[in-house]
Amino acid sequence: MPVLMKNNLISDWLEEHGDPAIDKLVKHNLAIANRIADILSRKNITPTNLVKTMGKQRSEISKWLSGTHSFSTKTITDIECALGEDIIMPNSP
Repeated sequence: MPVLMKNNLISDWLEEHGDPAIDKLVKHNLAIANRIADILSRKNITPTNLVKTMGKQRSEISKWLSGTHSFSTKTITDIECALGEDIIMPNSP
């Protein structure tokens, strides 16, 4: 199922049942997943290539790309290093 379709399902559920903090967390996770998917697509990197590069299980990469994973700063940094590109942009001083 594409991330966009999952985004709509999750957004619809949160609109009915969610709390604002959970809503914001889910939106951040979906934005990160979409950013990763965009970078992979732009660089012609498949999820399988990312699995090999990072030494992770396919299921973990799938979870990241689905938008259902709560990303830690460490995980984001590891993904950025593997992709050679920032996923989230640090604030400029």
